[in-house]
Amino acid sequence: MVKRREPKASALNLVNSQPTNEQIEAFAARAEGGAQIEKPKAPELDQNAIRDYKAMRVPFNQYEYEQLVAASKLSGRTRLNFMRYAMLKMAKELQEQKV
Repeated sequence: MVKRREPKASALNLVNSQPTNEQIEAFAARAEGGAQIEKPKAPELDQNAIRDYKAMRVPFNQYEYEQLVAASKLSGRTRLNFMRYAMLKMAKELQEQKV
């Protein structure tokens, strides 16, 4: 004897059991190769977010490292903070030149 199975009721099944008119039109437009539906924009990145996205190992020669140490002492920043600050400042200058 065959045991008939029913899908489990979930919040998604209860709320969206029938597609809306917008969903039907969007599906039809994509199926026919017509106009593309606008994708939502990516959220803006937080410049003060936790620094756990990527890590890099940067090898220095002795001259570069001594320059980094001297510059970080003069600026009152840590070596890592000095490198981040310099990178962000240079990126901003390049973006301003591009515009």
